[in-house]
Amino acid sequence: MVKIDLDTIEYIESMEDYIKIHITNDKTVLTLIPMKKVLEKLPSAKFQRIHRSYIVPVNKIRSIQNRKVRLTNVELPVSESYNDFARNWSKQK
Repeated sequence: MVKIDLDTIEYIESMEDYIKIHITNDKTVLTLIPMKKVLEKLPSAKFQRIHRSYIVPVNKIRSIQNRKVRLTNVELPVSESYNDFARNWSKQK
């Protein structure tokens, strides 16, 4: 069992039945839990699903352009089904 501070999460990546939690300092935690269950446990105001394979912390989004979310060190795709979030985020900024 590993305790992860929510503020250290860079993004969460789905790998079939597993998820890989990318945390600061280039560390990762691999665990057997579906994305849907993880999303239920995370505060919805702080985390957003942008793709069937990715959840990102909203406060770490630097920009969204051409259906891609730019975080500090990585760029992730935004799928069509989650494109409404990208439009709404751009309007808020």
